[in-house]
Amino acid sequence: MRTRVRRTSTAASPAAECGQSGANSLSERLMLIPAIRKDSTTGYKNVTFNRSKNKFQAEVQDGGKRIFLGCFDTAQGAATAYARSEYGRADAAKLLQPRPAPTAAGAEAIRQAEREGLTLATSSNNSTGYKGVAFCPKHSGSKKYELSVWVGGKKVFLGYFATAEQAAL
Repeated sequence: MRTRVRRTSTAASPAAECGQSGANSLSERLMLIPAIRKDSTTGYKNVTFNRSKNKFQAEVQDGGKRIFLGCFDTAQGAATAYARSEYGRADAAKLLQPRPAPTAAGAEAIRQAEREGLTLATSSNNSTGYKGVAFCPKHSGSKKYELSVWVGGKKVFLGYFATAEQAAL
């Protein structure tokens, strides 16, 4: 079942509601949320292209209900509508939260990566902050961070590590 929500005064102007950026959108300092999925064709979270309407649309899921935010001429217009919504503001707040400082062992892993010319792949999608790294509190022993990657459509387990930084390295 699709739930439609009528737009309120969150749009800065009728031009912004139609997917065109107005002068007010520059002063709002909105953060357009990048897509989480790599196969996203629009590049923005909760923005899809509707072929039948030949427009981009912004939609969110809330409590199992789909909430329609509007149709727009451009992907940026739809992403702006999402950024103005309460859902987009919550996502932006999550992205702006400071990451916790690494432990001494984690800091050493970061320094080792820098010495080797490597960059740790960060991620805002999980609690560890690193791509492919998951915290497993029920795992026995001191190594509670699991590293796994997807190869050819299959998940490949690479091991358990003491810190998230060591797993990411």
